[in-house]
Amino acid sequence: MWKVAIIDDDRQVLKGMKQVIPWEEIGAELVGEGLNGERGLELIREKKPDIVITDIYMPVMGGMKMIETLRNESFEGKILIHSGYADFEVARQALRLQVEDYLSKPVSRNTITEVLLRTISYIELENQSKIEQEKLRDQIDEYEPFVRKEQLKTVVTGTASNWNEMTLLCNMREDQSHIVLGLEILRTSRISDVRTQDRLLFRFAIKNIMKEILQAEKRSYDYVELHGYHAALILHFEKNAVYSEHIDHIRTIAKKIIECVQAYLDITIRIGIGRFTENWSNLSDSLEEAFQPLVPDARVLQSTGVFEYVNTERFPASHIQTTAKPIKFYQQIIEDIKTTQGKNAEKMIESYMATLRVSATPPPFSLLGAQFWAIFSFALADEDIRLTEIFQDHSMESELNKVNTFDQYAAWLHSIIQRICTNQPWQESFKHKMAIDFIKQYVRENYANDITIAELADKVYISRNYLSQIFKNATGETINNYIISVKMEEAKRLILERKYRIYEVANKVGYNNIPYFSTTFRKHFGITPAELLT
Repeated sequence: MWKVAIIDDDRQVLKGMKQVIPWEEIGAELVGEGLNGERGLELIREKKPDIVITDIYMPVMGGMKMIETLRNESFEGKILIHSGYADFEVARQALRLQVEDYLSKPVSRNTITEVLLRTISYIELENQSKIEQEKLRDQIDEYEPFVRKEQLKTVVTGTASNWNEMTLLCNMREDQSHIVLGLEILRTSRISDVRTQDRLLFRFAIKNIMKEILQAEKRSYDYVELHGYHAALILHFEKNAVYSEHIDHIRTIAKKIIECVQAYLDITIRIGIGRFTENWSNLSDSLEEAFQPLVPDARVLQSTGVFEYVNTERFPASHIQTTAKPIKFYQQIIEDIKTTQGKNAEKMIESYMATLRVSATPPPFSLLGAQFWAIFSFALADEDIRLTEIFQDHSMESELNKVNTFDQYAAWLHSIIQRICTNQPWQESFKHKMAIDFIKQYVRENYANDITIAELADKVYISRNYLSQIFKNATGETINNYIISVKMEEAKRLILERKYRIYEVANKVGYNNIPYFSTTFRKHFGITPAELLT
């Protein structure tokens, strides 16, 4: 029930208003009445009515003073002035104080009913708008961590395009030093032979273990899942932090994480430690260093599973920027395969090989290849693509033993990626994604037309039944429901613009039958198009 308060110094007016207003019919109730503005303030503060009907000229405190006091107190209810005077100055003040309507005494039953119904409709629309805004804020709050996580991934892997923007969005502080710990889950049967969903649960559990350890250490950090079973743990320290002063503490944290993950999950991980950096744009350097346990000059703490980048002081920062970054390369290639089926892979391989060739000494190609294969195996397993099935007639070890030159390694990379992208299950999955994306875009651009499943099926060269099946599996709703949803959302937008009549809106979204349009609209939103306007 909508709460209404009436403020008037004329008792006969109060009595008449109580009798003339059809309370039940409009879904409202009288919560109190006052004979002057001062009493009205007390009543309104106590009862918090949705609508206040007030006179202007009253003893003790007039109506305008009461309204001004209420607005200063952020009262959000609707206010209707009910006065026997036509005063321009009062009307001007009423506009400034956002009074809803100005009624002249005496007011008829029809007039007061119409004004109250219109006011209630405005309140309902405002409440609905507030609810939608709250939902939007909740969604933003809900998705913000995921957005930040993806942005942080581009920073730590060195693939960010706008460093200033990323710094702002990721809440990065410039008064700190940072060091990256690279985490790798070892390929044991405990991990390899489980479903994708279980692997995701394992990662979640590992993340929670690290969280508890780092919170107990009161250590500020960020955690980023990379490809497959690799992740980056970024620890934050004071500015100008010195490696030698903190490395023992970092080793202790890394060792504790390894031991707890082994004890609680029976999962073996190893952790590499990079170098300190004060510049977020160089964070990928620390990441690359953290994932160097396979190169010959890495020093391994075998008893703990902790790896350290050896030459922490030997090379200047400029050296790191000119060396190849395999982790960045893997991230780019994996994303390219997932999104474009490897259309940019050739250029990426060429660019990566160019950085490898800078080194005077050829890298250990067999080790690089093994690392590439391991990371790809885990990353694509999440897409239900198993390299062991695609390459079951290949021996990776024997193939890599034959790779001794830059050209041979480039050719090997090309062959692996080409076979992945031309694999039938992968092609089908990619084809389905493209078809669904096309359908969604087509519907959004052609909602005013009579779109049929047969028409869509012809456009993507898939049978109607099969298209309906893959669309439902991918989106959770039928194609027809999706089309209706797009039409109704557009209709709602057009109605709220208040530029068109309802029949015009119906035509614009592809409905010639107005009653059917109104029925569909009500089923979708719970109200009719006309009710949306009131």
